[in-house]
Amino acid sequence: MLDRNGVEALYDLTGRVAVVTGGSRGIGLAVAHAFAAQGARVVVSSRKAEACDEAVASIRSAGGEAVALPAHAGNLDDLEALAAGTVDAFGGIDVLVNNASNPLALPIGSITDDAYAKSFDVNVRGPLFLFQACLPYLLDSDHAAVVNVVSAAAFLHTPGGALYGAAKAALLHFTRSMAAEYATAGIRINALAPGPTDTAMVRNTGPDGAASMARSTRLGRLADADEMVGAVLYMASEASSFMTGQCITVDGGLVPAR
Repeated sequence: MLDRNGVEALYDLTGRVAVVTGGSRGIGLAVAHAFAAQGARVVVSSRKAEACDEAVASIRSAGGEAVALPAHAGNLDDLEALAAGTVDAFGGIDVLVNNASNPLALPIGSITDDAYAKSFDVNVRGPLFLFQACLPYLLDSDHAAVVNVVSAAAFLHTPGGALYGAAKAALLHFTRSMAAEYATAGIRINALAPGPTDTAMVRNTGPDGAASMARSTRLGRLADADEMVGAVLYMASEASSFMTGQCITVDGGLVPAR
């Protein structure tokens, strides 16, 4: 039976190298801080170099170890460079959190080829190809874990937001297929499906939009980004050692409410 030290050890990430995309704000930043607090060496990546630097500074000021490697999730060359830069900085890759996303929303009937490409390039192609870029190093890890951040929208009809919901549903399918293909190679791959969370993406919908999303949950509020940390830490650590190909939905009851 596990004692207190044994339980704590399940969530210990000491010495592991974790890449967090979209890591400069919102859920990604909360996860990056939590990983560093648990002993991981964290690579913070997002499009804007200055935002990455600020995130890394905040992690270091809290006593964590982190570096900034800016990359655009829709640019395949950037993703290859991100994987290579992580290995140059820390010697390997143990954990990958595909959190970067594009919330572009257009009603069906108005979706353009360019909009479709922008959405799926960041929300589907980026996570897939970053996983492939990291794959040789994950295969060398004794603690390989991948968390793909999808959305509760993957399970719902999303009028006006089908691009985002469909892309996240596609990423969930890739999550399950990745897990099936690499289970025997020792890589566990799971997904987080957040509900409405108090992040810039939600706030950018305006006060009425954010309030509507809050009301759509059973708990009647938006989540704080920190409320996603427990599920991601669980999936990235030995606490979930017998779990792969699954999706944890942290949505305040949004999906059951529908």
